[in-house]
Amino acid sequence: MQDTCRRATMTPWLILSCLAVPAALAANEIKGLDDSILFRLNWAGTGTNLLESPDYEKLLMTTTNNEKYECLVPISYGIEEDGLDSYKGQNALNLLMPLFKKQNCNLRLESYWTYELCHGMHIKQYHEEREGKSARLHEYSLGETSMEALEQHLTILVESLKVNPKPNIPTTKIEGINMPYFVVNYTDGTLCDLTGKPRSSHVLFVCYEDGRHDIYSIKEIYTCEYEIVILSPLLCEHPAYRPRDLPQTDLHCVPFEGNPVRPRNLLQAEAESLKLRSHGTVLGGDTSTGSVKLKVLQDNQDKVVVDDEEGEAADDTTPEATPSAPKVKLNLFPPQPSIDQKLVEDFLNGDYCLHGGSGWWKYEFCYGRKVEQYHEGKDGSRTVILLGEFNVNDHLEWITKHPEKRYKSGKRHVAHFYTGGSICDLTGQPRTVEVKLKCKETSSPSSVALYLLEPVTCQYTLGVETSIVCPLLETADENGLFSKPSTVKG
Repeated sequence: MQDTCRRATMTPWLILSCLAVPAALAANEIKGLDDSILFRLNWAGTGTNLLESPDYEKLLMTTTNNEKYECLVPISYGIEEDGLDSYKGQNALNLLMPLFKKQNCNLRLESYWTYELCHGMHIKQYHEEREGKSARLHEYSLGETSMEALEQHLTILVESLKVNPKPNIPTTKIEGINMPYFVVNYTDGTLCDLTGKPRSSHVLFVCYEDGRHDIYSIKEIYTCEYEIVILSPLLCEHPAYRPRDLPQTDLHCVPFEGNPVRPRNLLQAEAESLKLRSHGTVLGGDTSTGSVKLKVLQDNQDKVVVDDEEGEAADDTTPEATPSAPKVKLNLFPPQPSIDQKLVEDFLNGDYCLHGGSGWWKYEFCYGRKVEQYHEGKDGSRTVILLGEFNVNDHLEWITKHPEKRYKSGKRHVAHFYTGGSICDLTGQPRTVEVKLKCKETSSPSSVALYLLEPVTCQYTLGVETSIVCPLLETADENGLFSKPSTVKG
């Protein structure tokens, strides 16, 4: 309890110095204060009838100025309905099945490794080293799964929920908040030299309304065993997986006879806080003239007085009960770190290539250089089809013929045209590809999504969605061509 009181003196929600707590407290068996629940003090005054309520445990609190209060802690707090009783929808895995059936792939770029997660298929980790025109790819499988394995998992889950319709949902800490998740395991990856066992991964799906199944984080929790957090809006349909507002509970404190409604030190702290807020307003740009002077009146008065420069006084805090604070909302994902400058430079130079595809054919995109489609045989052989190379003159000619493709300020993407690909057997013409580079602001700056379409025979569209493009749009000319920015902001 002393630790709890010590924490309380450091937060505006609980400003008390706990000097004396009676031994009877232990007999009451009040549960320890949970750090995930916010407690707000309400100075109820002597006119309240809360003391007779059976819904509260009573604590004797004494301040450093020997001011005595009886504080009431609700017997039940921090309990919120999860909505499961009325939920008749699909289970978590069923909600995620459309994602697995599409077999979409997501990339995460890091300074050395690139991670590829193809949902319902595999997870890969690779790094490409280039020396001149030659390239060497270091690639490891971090685990695999299949639709058959997922269907088996679904059957087991359905039977399990019949026995226990309200299972304990595991949680993981994201930005200091415990978030419920649903896990899908990927196994039988590349053999690990250190453990002698195949690599494996646990993919944790977390509800996030604005998510696009982005890879939020990857970490190696044990040697060659990985944990990947995915932000998915699909899971938000299930009430057990939705993020909850932070619970907030009122603690009511009633003064003993002859004691002020609010402790003297608390009033002084509120006065100092108001003074700092006033100073911050001026620093923030409010340059209107005037000065503010704050003072606490006599000890038996429970108010803070604000004097303006003309000497007129106004009460700032006089109510016996603190007005209700706004509901605390869960701010899950704060601004992320800046994008790696070296990564952007390598991308613009065409040295950092992106890989995509989950079927027989995969594809490689090297900005400003080429787009290739390839298949790797089990014997290590590689069949390559060139879809197009970048030639600035061909691109400008294409833009002239298609003025609707020009970049205009405010657009979220640019289009580049790659020509001179391998001759198409069906048309007898070289393959071409339109590359759409789209700004995609996500909670993870290194997240990349790629897709390849063939709307016309041997004429392709490659979509690249990443936050790397966002700052580059500021440098784009009307033809959609980027200049290299001196700095890149996240």
